[in-house]
Amino acid sequence: MSDNNFTIRPIDLFKVLSDPTRLKIFQILFKKEARCVGDLVDMLDQPQPTISRHLNHLKKLGILSCVRDGTWMWYEVADDLPDWCQDILDITYEQISPRGTSIDVSDSDLA
Repeated sequence: MSDNNFTIRPIDLFKVLSDPTRLKIFQILFKKEARCVGDLVDMLDQPQPTISRHLNHLKKLGILSCVRDGTWMWYEVADDLPDWCQDILDITYEQISPRGTSIDVSDSDLA
């Protein structure tokens, strides 16, 4: 469950998803399957500090929630997003993952 105590603004949603790495993280986590930082590091082939920084951006906005399990932090898409936000995220996911299986979002796909 998310710890959102604020309202997500559309401008902030679009801004946070405009980064290709954050968009890839969103795409991986969208189907409600929690992942730890190490999983995302392996999947995206980027350094752990980079992935952690991007996760923090998504978490601060309220798109992601996380749960600590010992030394592990598990991230997933928040389950208490506003309806308009969930609608936009649904459409975004469909557009970047037409078959719901791909995690390959190249920079050229975002142009």
